[in-house]
Amino acid sequence: MTRADDVHRELRAALLSGTFPYGQRLVEEQLAERFNTSRTPVREALRRLEGDGHVVRDRSGGVRPNAPRVTATRELYAVRTVLEDLAVRTADPEKLEPLQEEWLELRSERDESPDFVYADESFHEAIAHASGNSATERYLHDINERIRVIRIHDFTTVDRIVTTIEEHLEILDALRSGKTDAGAALMRVHIERSAEVVERRVGELLTRMFEEERP
Repeated sequence: MTRADDVHRELRAALLSGTFPYGQRLVEEQLAERFNTSRTPVREALRRLEGDGHVVRDRSGGVRPNAPRVTATRELYAVRTVLEDLAVRTADPEKLEPLQEEWLELRSERDESPDFVYADESFHEAIAHASGNSATERYLHDINERIRVIRIHDFTTVDRIVTTIEEHLEILDALRSGKTDAGAALMRVHIERSAEVVERRVGELLTRMFEEERP
């Protein structure tokens, strides 16, 4: 793991916890001092965070935390729900066995890292891949990238990670047993629950940050 990897991980955690107000400019020199490193790994970390949607550049080239837009996220979740429904209804049950084994292993390992969101995305995209519809898989991947910055807030507590793993396994059990309608219903509830948690936690974060900025 490089120094840029370390800075990326620590800075992302700080952004997700609300350490930096959304209007605050992230200055390379100050961040280098904060993380006891040079500007080069900070610059690389900021570039990666920008690619993930955690930060944005303003017109002057300055970097600032990217404020979640709840309305836009709701719209993307609505599209995601349609794509996921299509994926589960057309997925080949035989192609889901490796995915089930992977998530049974994850359940035993109790993965609680901040990178769990990537494992979650991989799960949903694997089901889309099993459907054989490349367009569904491609569009779902695109939406996942666009909402990742806000979906990470769904996995800030251990209980949500544990619940997500169990829900994934329930969906796979239904699909591999040929219970397509049941699997689709479980998937719909799974996504709705995630959206509710994300919206609530982001709302709490924005409220807290607004109150802290008030004189």
